Amino acid sequence: MKKPIALSLSIFLFLASRAQVDQVKEINQVNTPSKGLAALRFLASDELMGRATARPEIHVAARYIAESFRSSGLKEVPGTIDYFQNFDIRMAWPSNVGSLVVKGKNYELNKQLLEMSGKDVSITAPIVYVHHATEKDLSGLDLKGKIVLSDMGSSDNSTFMEGFFQGQAKRKAVQDKGALAIVERFNQKEVPWDDLRTYLNTEHPILEEESENLFPAILVNDQEDNLVSLIGTAEENATLNISGSRITQVPAKNVMAWIEGTDAALKKQFVVLTAHYDHLGVAKKPQMEEGKMDSIYNGARDNAIGTTAVLDAARFFAEHPPRRSMLFIAYTGEEIGEVGSWYFSNHPLIPLKQIVFNLNIDNASYNDTTIISVIGLGRTSADADIQKACRSYGLKAMPDPAPEQNLFDRSDNVNLAVKGIPAPCFSLGIKKFDDEINKRYHQLSDEVGNFNLRYAMKYINSFILASKLIADNPVQPTWVKGDKYEAAWKKLYQ
Repeated sequence: MKKPIALSLSIFLFLASRAQVDQVKEINQVNTPSKGLAALRFLASDELMGRATARPEIHVAARYIAESFRSSGLKEVPGTIDYFQNFDIRMAWPSNVGSLVVKGKNYELNKQLLEMSGKDVSITAPIVYVHHATEKDLSGLDLKGKIVLSDMGSSDNSTFMEGFFQGQAKRKAVQDKGALAIVERFNQKEVPWDDLRTYLNTEHPILEEESENLFPAILVNDQEDNLVSLIGTAEENATLNISGSRITQVPAKNVMAWIEGTDAALKKQFVVLTAHYDHLGVAKKPQMEEGKMDSIYNGARDNAIGTTAVLDAARFFAEHPPRRSMLFIAYTGEEIGEVGSWYFSNHPLIPLKQIVFNLNIDNASYNDTTIISVIGLGRTSADADIQKACRSYGLKAMPDPAPEQNLFDRSDNVNLAVKGIPAPCFSLGIKKFDDEINKRYHQLSDEVGNFNLRYAMKYINSFILASKLIADNPVQPTWVKGDKYEAAWKKLYQ
């Protein structure tokens, strides 16, 4: 009885292996190096001046992506115009004067205080500490006419990015209860205060829906709990003054397209492939870089290669559609705070419940061309398909090389993940963050000319194969049991 079983298993494995070889051959035929690297060369060219979100050249990049979708025969997503999801990014220019004074202690703007909302304010009112300002924390509290002091996040275990993106809902909650302003305590270790100050003291985006409804929101560096001690259990009066802020509007475009799946039932579900196409633009001063004067942040690795992979995948799937439908999105505004992905996740043109998986691409650089770094490997049920695809191209899928940096929550994938959608990030091979990575990451030297293009093709094609295997797998992807986004998955799909 054992021999027929063993024979059947051998036949199955042989056929599965043969199918895998055929899929690789199919991808390689469609995505040759001459076609597969064309977008990389264009998007990372000097002519696009670094693709900064607020520079005019970003719209040239968006048009190029849209026309690539069109030429591949992809459909426009209902609600887009010319493949564009158009929206405005409200950019806040920081105030130049401000302070928070509590019991004689002065917290000075741009030193211990940072402005989050871009709204001037001048008030003296009672200040009340509400822990994390959760629904439970706020229950029964009278906040009318008061300044609210809150810890970042929803619990002591919240990451900085979780706290940062939860801020909008928190501000609305205390505003609805009549509060005049909110001051959030920065008490995180994962993000240096000086780095955050550099970010918020330059032009930065505001995620609220309407700028006229902005609610005064301040971040205070209070890692030693001094402010909580000052307030104590009784309400103390505080004076908050902020002046000199202004807001400008920047037109922005997410670029997206889709193809319909071939399976009568599974085509109602979507696998979405995403990458950001913006980068850092132009340096304020030219500098000598690898033997030449340079000022353009070309962003070949971050993230022209990612956008290229999405465009190559779109061209392949247009010719060879999988069982599930495919959605392709090139996001804008990642470098200024994942704005494009935030906008899409809050204004989805396809119901989020129909999106069952997101394979995102974002990159810093690479220092190992034998691996793919999958930020989120081990967290979703798609691991086997991703690992199989990488093996087919002689690569090994490896997990997050620096868990302590919380990379998963620092790229565009997080905005669909928090909604419950399994969303790992498919990245170039990093053994560890070392000088080789720092030599290219957000540097003027991140150019096509020093990119290992043979590895680039393996990377792109293994991404396409991983996407195909996931899209053809009849079992809907899930988070692994106990993942912090599992509850959101259940809420979204069940």
